[in-house]
Amino acid sequence: MSKDGMQNWTNYLELMRNRLLLVTDIDSLITVLADVRNIPVALSTVEDVTDGTGLNMSLSVICSEVKVAGRVMCLVSDDMFTSVQLNLDTVKTVYSKISVDGKGVVMKLTIKNGAEFLLMFHTEFVEEEMP
Repeated sequence: MSKDGMQNWTNYLELMRNRLLLVTDIDSLITVLADVRNIPVALSTVEDVTDGTGLNMSLSVICSEVKVAGRVMCLVSDDMFTSVQLNLDTVKTVYSKISVDGKGVVMKLTIKNGAEFLLMFHTEFVEEEMP
């Protein structure tokens, strides 16, 4: 990547970080997700989640892209084995903050049934080492 390309990428990551931190509701989340490109994203449960049938589960999916189709967020893991879809109409609250390690943005999504998910965006520029 050229020096100008790296600067443009760094600027893009900083812009996306700032936009992600401004997300306070589902509509602003959908708008930002439409523009997220090539940023590693992880979705995980805060604790075991029940689906109402007594099944408890926890999940963590890491992917390089997230897509929104209508009002459904779709994540496909990097190994293409796991996919998760979340109906964004079921989200009650969205809270965004800088991650503990400072390398990205963490969003806490609280679902109407009380379940909480973390959506983590890695927005720190990582310079690839030359072999």
